[in-house]
Amino acid sequence: MPDTTDNRRQDFRVNDLIPMNDELISKEEFDIRRNHIGIRSRQSSMLRSMVGSDVFSKELNGKLNSDLAQAMESLDAKLNYLIGVNMLNDAQQNHLTEQAVNLSVTGASFVSDKAYQQGSPIYLTFMLPAFPPQTLELLGEVMWVRNKADKQPLIGVRFIFRCDEEEDSLAKYVFRRHREMIRLNNQNATLA
Repeated sequence: MPDTTDNRRQDFRVNDLIPMNDELISKEEFDIRRNHIGIRSRQSSMLRSMVGSDVFSKELNGKLNSDLAQAMESLDAKLNYLIGVNMLNDAQQNHLTEQAVNLSVTGASFVSDKAYQQGSPIYLTFMLPAFPPQTLELLGEVMWVRNKADKQPLIGVRFIFRCDEEEDSLAKYVFRRHREMIRLNNQNATLA
């Protein structure tokens, strides 16, 4: 169990390598974007809804013979894989770079080569490694800027969500990764 004496949110923070891009934007552009949900966030949400729907619900189980059901499951898995690969290729064309990120539902911290100051508006694109991969376009505010020991600027960002889907998608990813980390720690402790 992680130590929670210093920061209760620590339980829900994960360190991960995520393809991402950060962009300093003006206050005017921030205000415009704040009123419009990012196209990638909308597309990702729609795609996850489509891919996540179970074609083989309990209603159909009794009506399909097992050979046909297995063939359809196989086809469904292959189509989901192709959709995921297509999204990965699309994201790579947008110059997202894999970066170490400390991520929570409310914000993130990461190293950036851009000149941020406390209070700077920021536009972030994350591709969450899930199936299918999910790209989120998020707005945020830089809460702090610190230099690491090697003088690289580390920034802390608070997310400003424009719709429930953005927050829900990020929360599901963070909680899933947190569970994975706990399982891995438990397995390592058992092996030691």
